[in-house]
Amino acid sequence: MDYIYNFGDNKKKNIKKIIIIILTIILLIVFASFVFKNSNNKVLSKVSSIVIYPFNKIYDFGNGIYSGCKTYFANKKNIAKQNEQLQNEVNNLKMQLIESQKIIDENVSLRQMLEIKKAYQHFNIKMGKIIYREHDNWTQTFKINIGKNDNIQKGFSVIHTDGLVGYISNVEDDTSTVTTILDPSSSVSVNISTINEPAVVKGDLNLKSSNKLSLNFIPLDAEISIDDVLYTSGLGMTYPSSIPVGKITEIVKSKNDMNRYAIVTPNVNIRTISEVGVIVN
Repeated sequence: MDYIYNFGDNKKKNIKKIIIIILTIILLIVFASFVFKNSNNKVLSKVSSIVIYPFNKIYDFGNGIYSGCKTYFANKKNIAKQNEQLQNEVNNLKMQLIESQKIIDENVSLRQMLEIKKAYQHFNIKMGKIIYREHDNWTQTFKINIGKNDNIQKGFSVIHTDGLVGYISNVEDDTSTVTTILDPSSSVSVNISTINEPAVVKGDLNLKSSNKLSLNFIPLDAEISIDDVLYTSGLGMTYPSSIPVGKITEIVKSKNDMNRYAIVTPNVNIRTISEVGVIVN
């Protein structure tokens, strides 16, 4: 009969027992150290302090990490809350700024309307605001927010503080279309102030983009000059007389030339105005 001796297994079991015994002893020492760390016996107290020192350090380290994480997440939450509050404040300030700008714009608009009425106080004026502009290469018109319900009719003259803008070319119940003096279909009978000579200011397809007009039918013997001022003559039954129109800024071709004409800059920058007055006959 053969006997098999498993010395390797016995050795492993012995090593495990020794490790367990050692760990048990260490745990007992550590436990005892925590128990006797405040002992009146100086030796016990000293030995206990030495034994538990690493454990205190590990505890402090772990506690520090825990406190740091707790603080980090608390700060992150506070920062998020503060950011939300700041964003709300920014949004409120933006709304206040928009409202303030509206009030400023309304005040500017009202002041402009008063100035138009003051400049033409000898006329019956209805005030209107531009609500739509045509954006094409052929016409120069815009819509205003007054119409038949405000006693506006086709042919009424449209003005701004500094001078003539155009005339009412179409009327609806609450809106009207204004054909400006820049429109190529427009013509205005004018007097040249310095020489009191008649001529005709016309819209020009090639000039309207630069806010310019063409002065035509200038008398052959008329002595015109740069900066001569033009006023409506009152002829043609479209515009009342003596409304400023513009001034001559360039003379094309010489005196006594039948094809002579001049370039005129309107008194009113029609592209930038927002309010107009309509002369109600």
